[in-house]
Amino acid sequence: MTQTLWGETKQRRRRRRKRNSATRTSTVPYSITGANDCEIIGHTEGHRDLAGCTVCLDCGVTIYCPGCLPEHPHDRNAIPLLCPRHEESEVNHAV
Repeated sequence: MTQTLWGETKQRRRRRRKRNSATRTSTVPYSITGANDCEIIGHTEGHRDLAGCTVCLDCGVTIYCPGCLPEHPHDRNAIPLLCPRHEESEVNHAV
């Protein structure tokens, strides 16, 4: 028990218990097709940096936009995939 400024005694607030550190289902990767989601559905891109590069959130492969860069500056095995800005300019609109 603690004492307030006015001399009253109060119980201390109990601290919350820490969460269990067991692995949650949301942190475990989920696959729809088994193991090759990227081959069937396509890569899940993260945020692109200023050069137009990103990483696939599922398989971890490096992706770059060939419209922004002729080739990836660091990773020779990077996959070319158009960014939304260049992808939109490639679409043939129905007239």
